[in-house]
Amino acid sequence: MPKLDTKVTLYIAEEQPILREAYQSFFEPPPDVDVVGVSGDTDADSLASAAATFTPRVVLVGIKLLSPTTAEVLERLREASPETAIVLLSAYYDIKGITTLRQFSAGKPIGCAYLLKHTIDTVEQLTQVVQSVSEGRIIVDPTVIDGLMATSEKKTALLKDLSPRELEVLSWMAKGFRNGTIAEVMCLESKTVERHINNIYSKLGDIPTSKDQRIHAVTTDLRGTGQLPEEEDWVESF
Repeated sequence: MPKLDTKVTLYIAEEQPILREAYQSFFEPPPDVDVVGVSGDTDADSLASAAATFTPRVVLVGIKLLSPTTAEVLERLREASPETAIVLLSAYYDIKGITTLRQFSAGKPIGCAYLLKHTIDTVEQLTQVVQSVSEGRIIVDPTVIDGLMATSEKKTALLKDLSPRELEVLSWMAKGFRNGTIAEVMCLESKTVERHINNIYSKLGDIPTSKDQRIHAVTTDLRGTGQLPEEEDWVESF
């Protein structure tokens, strides 16, 4: 994953004026993020033109509804600027829309995040997301993951005993975030995050002797959300 030594350059394209102004004010003065441009245009041509003009490291796209055509817009943006990471924020989504978005981000080393607007609680949380995608991370809103899980009884069964808060913590673990970072992103005490993680370990049951607890939990999450087939193993050091 690429690491950046300078501020992350960010272009903001948000359909709703009030949110557009809010996002821009979040980063003024810019501590770690430098806003290079702001617009209300979120169509494919406008985004592609902005990426070519401003060459931002990250483009934040704010829309009302995530639909299957959204991925086509992002594909156009990616074609125009292959190295640009994307943060997509929407007020609503449908299952077909998020499915096409997952297909868009699958197998690509460039960072991409999809979050529901109402789940952004703090400036620090949004800043963390922007920085994470600039480093190549893929982030999907835990609420959306819950919706995807509900479409498959087999997948849901793997994580059925976890509370919504535990599912959220587990989703951040699956993104590679350490406990301290999870606490910052979720605005929780470190001890609270540790308690949630211990509950996750307990509820997921017996752990194979060949696996670390955290790897087992993350593997279960990836399988439960359809990101890892049942027959495959997922091994990474945390």
